[in-house]
Amino acid sequence: MLTSTPAYAPYPLETDGASHGFVETTVVLRTGTAKIVARHRPQRTSTRATIFLHGAAGSWTTWTPMLAAAEQAGITIVNPVLLDLPGWGDATPAPGDAPLTLDVVCELVRDIALELGYTEWDLVGHSLGGFIALHMASIWPQSVHSVALVSGTTWSVIDSVAHPWRGLRVIPGFVLLRFFMRLLAPIQPVALAAVRGLRALGILRFATSPLFRHPSLVDDTVIGALATELRPRSFVTAGDVTRGYDADERWSRIECEVHATKGDNDVFVTDDDLERLARVVRRCTTRVIADCGHFGNVEQPAATLAALDY
Repeated sequence: MLTSTPAYAPYPLETDGASHGFVETTVVLRTGTAKIVARHRPQRTSTRATIFLHGAAGSWTTWTPMLAAAEQAGITIVNPVLLDLPGWGDATPAPGDAPLTLDVVCELVRDIALELGYTEWDLVGHSLGGFIALHMASIWPQSVHSVALVSGTTWSVIDSVAHPWRGLRVIPGFVLLRFFMRLLAPIQPVALAAVRGLRALGILRFATSPLFRHPSLVDDTVIGALATELRPRSFVTAGDVTRGYDADERWSRIECEVHATKGDNDVFVTDDDLERLARVVRRCTTRVIADCGHFGNVEQPAATLAALDY
Protein backbone atom coordinates (compact mmCIF):
# COMPACT_ATOMS: atom_id res chain seq x y z
CA MET A 1 0.00 0.00 0.00
CA LEU A 2 1.30 3.45 -0.90
CA THR A 3 1.72 6.06 1.79
CA SER A 4 -0.38 9.19 1.59
CA THR A 5 0.92 12.62 0.74
CA PRO A 6 1.41 15.07 3.66
CA ALA A 7 -1.60 17.16 2.63
CA TYR A 8 -4.99 15.62 1.97
CA ALA A 9 -6.97 17.09 -0.97
CA PRO A 10 -4.39 19.89 -1.38
CA TYR A 11 -5.82 21.55 -4.50
CA PRO A 12 -9.20 23.04 -5.44
CA LEU A 13 -10.91 22.30 -8.73
CA GLU A 14 -10.13 24.85 -11.42
CA THR A 15 -12.76 25.96 -13.90
CA ASP A 16 -10.60 28.27 -16.01
CA GLY A 17 -8.98 26.15 -18.70
CA ALA A 18 -6.92 29.13 -19.86
CA SER A 19 -4.87 28.89 -16.66
CA HIS A 20 -3.47 25.62 -18.08
CA GLY A 21 -3.15 27.01 -21.58
CA PHE A 22 -6.24 25.11 -22.75
CA VAL A 23 -8.60 25.94 -25.57
CA GLU A 24 -11.98 24.29 -26.15
CA THR A 25 -13.12 22.05 -28.99
CA THR A 26 -16.56 20.45 -29.43
CA VAL A 27 -17.47 17.48 -31.62
CA VAL A 28 -21.09 16.54 -32.34
CA LEU A 29 -22.16 13.00 -33.16
CA ARG A 30 -22.45 12.64 -36.92
CA THR A 31 -25.87 11.00 -36.72
CA GLY A 32 -27.42 12.98 -33.87
CA THR A 33 -27.14 15.84 -31.40
CA ALA A 34 -24.94 14.23 -28.74
CA LYS A 35 -21.66 16.03 -28.24
CA ILE A 36 -18.34 15.84 -26.45
CA VAL A 37 -16.19 18.78 -25.35
CA ALA A 38 -12.40 18.84 -24.96
CA ARG A 39 -10.02 21.18 -23.18
CA HIS A 40 -6.56 20.90 -24.73
CA ARG A 41 -3.51 22.90 -25.71
CA PRO A 42 -3.68 24.43 -29.18
CA GLN A 43 -0.31 23.09 -30.27
CA ARG A 44 0.36 19.35 -30.11
CA THR A 45 3.89 18.01 -29.73
CA SER A 46 3.16 14.62 -31.35
CA THR A 47 0.29 12.42 -32.48
CA ARG A 48 0.08 10.85 -29.00
CA ALA A 49 -2.22 12.33 -26.34
CA THR A 50 -3.08 11.69 -22.70
CA ILE A 51 -6.88 11.65 -22.65
CA PHE A 52 -8.64 12.13 -19.31
CA LEU A 53 -12.12 10.59 -18.86
CA HIS A 54 -14.08 11.71 -15.81
CA GLY A 55 -16.64 9.68 -13.89
CA ALA A 56 -20.38 10.07 -13.36
CA ALA A 57 -21.23 13.36 -11.63
CA GLY A 58 -17.99 14.84 -12.92
CA SER A 59 -16.48 16.96 -15.67
CA TRP A 60 -13.05 17.92 -17.00
CA THR A 61 -12.40 19.92 -13.82
CA THR A 62 -12.14 16.66 -11.84
CA TRP A 63 -8.60 16.28 -13.16
CA THR A 64 -7.22 19.72 -12.37
CA PRO A 65 -5.86 18.75 -8.90
CA MET A 66 -3.84 15.96 -10.51
CA LEU A 67 -2.51 18.35 -13.16
CA ALA A 68 -1.52 20.75 -10.38
CA ALA A 69 0.27 17.93 -8.51
CA ALA A 70 2.08 16.91 -11.71
CA GLU A 71 3.20 20.48 -12.32
CA GLN A 72 4.47 20.84 -8.78
CA ALA A 73 6.42 17.57 -9.08
CA GLY A 74 7.87 18.49 -12.47
CA ILE A 75 5.99 15.67 -14.21
CA THR A 76 5.21 16.23 -17.88
CA ILE A 77 1.76 15.09 -19.05
CA VAL A 78 2.07 14.57 -22.80
CA ASN A 79 -0.55 16.49 -24.80
CA PRO A 80 -3.29 16.45 -22.12
CA VAL A 81 -6.87 16.35 -23.40
CA LEU A 82 -9.55 16.72 -20.70
CA LEU A 83 -13.05 15.77 -21.81
CA ASP A 84 -16.59 16.55 -20.83
CA LEU A 85 -18.25 13.24 -21.69
CA PRO A 86 -21.78 13.26 -23.19
CA GLY A 87 -24.30 14.11 -20.47
CA TRP A 88 -21.90 16.03 -18.23
CA GLY A 89 -20.25 19.42 -17.97
CA ASP A 90 -20.62 21.42 -21.15
CA ALA A 91 -21.69 18.31 -23.07
CA THR A 92 -25.20 18.36 -21.64
CA PRO A 93 -27.64 16.51 -23.91
CA ALA A 94 -30.52 18.31 -25.55
CA PRO A 95 -33.99 17.67 -24.05
CA GLY A 96 -35.47 14.51 -25.52
CA ASP A 97 -32.15 13.02 -26.65
CA ALA A 98 -32.11 9.22 -26.47
CA PRO A 99 -29.74 7.66 -23.89
CA LEU A 100 -26.33 6.92 -25.38
CA THR A 101 -24.78 3.50 -25.67
CA LEU A 102 -21.25 2.64 -24.57
CA ASP A 103 -20.07 2.25 -28.15
CA VAL A 104 -21.43 5.66 -29.16
CA VAL A 105 -19.66 7.35 -26.23
CA CYS A 106 -16.41 5.61 -27.17
CA GLU A 107 -16.84 6.67 -30.79
CA LEU A 108 -17.25 10.28 -29.70
CA VAL A 109 -14.03 10.06 -27.66
CA ARG A 110 -12.26 8.63 -30.71
CA ASP A 111 -13.77 11.29 -33.00
CA ILE A 112 -12.57 14.19 -30.90
CA ALA A 113 -9.10 12.66 -30.50
CA LEU A 114 -8.80 12.32 -34.27
CA GLU A 115 -10.23 15.80 -34.78
CA LEU A 116 -7.37 17.13 -32.67
CA GLY A 117 -4.81 15.11 -34.66
CA TYR A 118 -4.14 12.36 -32.11
CA THR A 119 -3.98 8.79 -33.39
CA GLU A 120 -2.30 7.29 -30.29
CA TRP A 121 -3.85 7.54 -26.86
CA ASP A 122 -2.91 7.04 -23.23
CA LEU A 123 -6.26 6.88 -21.44
CA VAL A 124 -6.73 7.99 -17.82
CA GLY A 125 -10.17 7.21 -16.43
CA HIS A 126 -11.90 7.85 -13.12
CA SER A 127 -14.85 5.63 -12.10
CA LEU A 128 -17.13 5.40 -15.17
CA GLY A 129 -14.32 6.94 -17.23
CA GLY A 130 -12.19 3.93 -16.33
CA PHE A 131 -14.86 1.58 -17.67
CA ILE A 132 -14.90 3.56 -20.93
CA ALA A 133 -11.09 3.45 -21.11
CA LEU A 134 -10.99 -0.33 -20.69
CA HIS A 135 -13.61 -0.80 -23.39
CA MET A 136 -11.71 1.45 -25.79
CA ALA A 137 -8.52 -0.52 -25.15
CA SER A 138 -10.35 -3.74 -25.97
CA ILE A 139 -11.70 -2.53 -29.33
CA TRP A 140 -8.90 -0.25 -30.57
CA PRO A 141 -5.63 -1.89 -29.45
CA GLN A 142 -3.77 -0.20 -32.29
CA SER A 143 -4.57 3.24 -30.86
CA VAL A 144 -4.64 2.77 -27.07
CA HIS A 145 -1.08 2.59 -25.73
CA SER A 146 -1.93 2.47 -22.00
CA VAL A 147 -4.79 2.70 -19.53
CA ALA A 148 -4.61 4.27 -16.07
CA LEU A 149 -7.56 3.70 -13.73
CA VAL A 150 -8.46 5.85 -10.74
CA SER A 151 -11.15 3.81 -8.96
CA GLY A 152 -12.32 2.50 -12.32
CA THR A 153 -15.76 0.92 -12.62
CA THR A 154 -15.45 -2.86 -12.93
CA TRP A 155 -17.19 -6.02 -11.71
CA SER A 156 -18.76 -4.80 -8.47
CA VAL A 157 -20.70 -2.05 -10.24
CA ILE A 158 -21.52 -4.24 -13.25
CA ASP A 159 -22.93 -6.93 -10.95
CA SER A 160 -24.78 -4.41 -8.74
CA VAL A 161 -26.58 -2.91 -11.74
CA ALA A 162 -27.74 -6.39 -12.77
CA HIS A 163 -28.41 -7.66 -9.23
CA PRO A 164 -29.09 -4.74 -6.84
CA TRP A 165 -29.96 -6.88 -3.84
CA ARG A 166 -26.69 -8.76 -4.14
CA GLY A 167 -24.88 -5.47 -4.68
CA LEU A 168 -26.18 -4.17 -1.36
CA ARG A 169 -23.83 -6.59 0.38
CA VAL A 170 -20.79 -5.56 -1.68
CA ILE A 171 -21.06 -1.84 -2.52
CA PRO A 172 -24.20 -0.59 -0.76
CA GLY A 173 -23.27 3.05 -1.30
CA PHE A 174 -23.47 2.71 -5.07
CA VAL A 175 -26.70 0.70 -5.01
CA LEU A 176 -28.47 3.20 -2.75
CA LEU A 177 -27.22 6.18 -4.74
CA ARG A 178 -28.39 4.61 -7.99
CA PHE A 179 -31.79 3.85 -6.42
CA PHE A 180 -32.27 7.51 -5.46
CA MET A 181 -31.04 8.71 -8.85
CA ARG A 182 -33.69 6.51 -10.51
CA LEU A 183 -36.38 8.10 -8.34
CA LEU A 184 -35.15 11.61 -9.16
CA ALA A 185 -34.54 11.15 -12.91
CA PRO A 186 -38.15 11.91 -13.97
CA ILE A 187 -38.06 15.17 -11.99
CA GLN A 188 -34.47 16.17 -12.71
CA PRO A 189 -34.99 19.98 -12.69
CA VAL A 190 -36.62 19.77 -9.26
CA ALA A 191 -33.88 17.44 -8.04
CA LEU A 192 -31.11 19.78 -9.21
CA ALA A 193 -32.76 22.70 -7.44
CA ALA A 194 -32.97 20.61 -4.27
CA VAL A 195 -29.27 19.70 -4.52
CA ARG A 196 -28.37 23.37 -4.83
CA GLY A 197 -30.49 24.05 -1.77
CA LEU A 198 -28.69 21.35 0.20
CA ARG A 199 -25.39 22.92 -0.74
CA ALA A 200 -26.55 26.34 0.38
CA LEU A 201 -27.56 24.83 3.74
CA GLY A 202 -24.21 23.03 4.08
CA ILE A 203 -25.88 19.61 4.03
CA LEU A 204 -24.52 18.41 0.67
CA ARG A 205 -21.02 17.92 2.07
CA PHE A 206 -22.45 15.52 4.64
CA ALA A 207 -24.62 13.75 2.03
CA THR A 208 -21.61 13.10 -0.22
CA SER A 209 -19.31 12.09 2.64
CA PRO A 210 -19.16 8.36 1.67
CA LEU A 211 -17.22 9.37 -1.46
CA PHE A 212 -14.30 10.84 0.49
CA ARG A 213 -12.01 9.64 3.27
CA HIS A 214 -12.12 13.05 5.00
CA PRO A 215 -15.15 14.93 3.66
CA SER A 216 -14.62 17.93 5.94
CA LEU A 217 -11.20 18.56 4.37
CA VAL A 218 -12.30 18.49 0.73
CA ASP A 219 -12.24 21.92 -0.90
CA ASP A 220 -15.63 23.57 -1.38
CA THR A 221 -15.05 23.69 -5.14
CA VAL A 222 -15.31 19.89 -5.16
CA ILE A 223 -18.66 19.94 -3.36
CA GLY A 224 -19.83 22.68 -5.69
CA ALA A 225 -18.92 20.60 -8.72
CA LEU A 226 -20.89 17.66 -7.36
CA ALA A 227 -23.88 19.95 -6.84
CA THR A 228 -23.63 20.97 -10.49
CA GLU A 229 -22.88 17.58 -12.00
CA LEU A 230 -25.10 15.26 -9.93
CA ARG A 231 -27.53 14.73 -12.82
CA PRO A 232 -29.96 11.87 -12.14
CA ARG A 233 -30.74 10.99 -15.78
CA SER A 234 -27.11 10.87 -16.83
CA PHE A 235 -26.18 8.92 -13.69
CA VAL A 236 -28.81 6.27 -14.40
CA THR A 237 -27.72 6.03 -18.05
CA ALA A 238 -24.10 5.64 -16.94
CA GLY A 239 -25.02 2.59 -14.89
CA ASP A 240 -27.22 1.17 -17.61
CA VAL A 241 -24.34 1.02 -20.13
CA THR A 242 -22.76 -1.70 -17.98
CA ARG A 243 -25.84 -3.96 -18.16
CA GLY A 244 -25.04 -7.27 -19.83
CA TYR A 245 -21.39 -6.35 -20.33
CA ASP A 246 -19.06 -9.37 -20.45
CA ALA A 247 -16.02 -7.80 -18.82
CA ASP A 248 -13.98 -11.02 -18.65
CA GLU A 249 -14.27 -11.65 -22.36
CA ARG A 250 -13.82 -8.02 -23.41
CA TRP A 251 -10.94 -7.06 -21.16
CA SER A 252 -9.00 -10.26 -21.79
CA ARG A 253 -8.39 -8.81 -25.28
CA ILE A 254 -6.51 -5.79 -23.91
CA GLU A 255 -2.91 -5.75 -25.10
CA CYS A 256 -1.57 -2.55 -23.54
CA GLU A 257 -0.37 -1.91 -20.00
CA VAL A 258 -3.09 -1.17 -17.45
CA HIS A 259 -2.32 0.51 -14.12
CA ALA A 260 -5.29 0.33 -11.73
CA THR A 261 -5.74 2.11 -8.39
CA LYS A 262 -8.40 2.50 -5.73
CA GLY A 263 -8.64 4.20 -2.36
CA ASP A 264 -8.35 2.15 0.81
CA ASN A 265 -11.77 3.57 1.80
CA ASP A 266 -13.37 3.31 -1.65
CA VAL A 267 -17.12 2.63 -1.49
CA PHE A 268 -17.51 1.77 -5.20
CA VAL A 269 -14.44 -0.39 -5.91
CA THR A 270 -13.39 -3.43 -3.89
CA ASP A 271 -10.05 -5.16 -3.41
CA ASP A 272 -11.57 -8.12 -5.25
CA ASP A 273 -12.16 -5.87 -8.26
CA LEU A 274 -8.45 -5.08 -8.48
CA GLU A 275 -7.45 -8.72 -7.98
CA ARG A 276 -9.83 -9.89 -10.70
CA LEU A 277 -8.62 -7.21 -13.10
CA ALA A 278 -5.04 -8.38 -12.57
CA ARG A 279 -6.11 -11.93 -13.46
CA VAL A 280 -8.06 -10.97 -16.59
CA VAL A 281 -5.77 -8.31 -18.09
CA ARG A 282 -2.38 -9.73 -18.98
CA ARG A 283 -0.31 -6.60 -18.39
CA CYS A 284 -1.99 -5.14 -15.32
CA THR A 285 -0.57 -3.70 -12.11
CA THR A 286 -2.74 -2.66 -9.16
CA ARG A 287 -2.19 -0.33 -6.22
CA VAL A 288 -4.25 0.77 -3.23
CA ILE A 289 -3.93 4.43 -2.22
CA ALA A 290 -3.77 5.00 1.53
CA ASP A 291 -6.01 7.53 3.31
CA CYS A 292 -8.25 7.85 0.26
CA GLY A 293 -11.84 7.31 -0.83
CA HIS A 294 -13.26 7.16 -4.36
CA PHE A 295 -11.56 10.31 -5.69
CA GLY A 296 -7.83 9.63 -5.66
CA ASN A 297 -7.30 12.32 -8.29
CA VAL A 298 -8.71 14.89 -5.82
CA GLU A 299 -7.89 13.41 -2.40
CA GLN A 300 -4.38 12.09 -3.04
CA PRO A 301 -3.30 13.42 -6.45
CA ALA A 302 0.47 13.03 -5.91
CA ALA A 303 0.15 9.49 -4.56
CA THR A 304 -2.22 8.62 -7.42
CA LEU A 305 0.28 9.88 -10.00
CA ALA A 306 2.98 7.74 -8.37
CA ALA A 307 0.71 4.69 -8.33
CA LEU A 308 0.03 5.17 -12.03
CA ASP A 309 3.81 5.25 -12.69
CA TYR A 310 4.00 8.91 -13.71
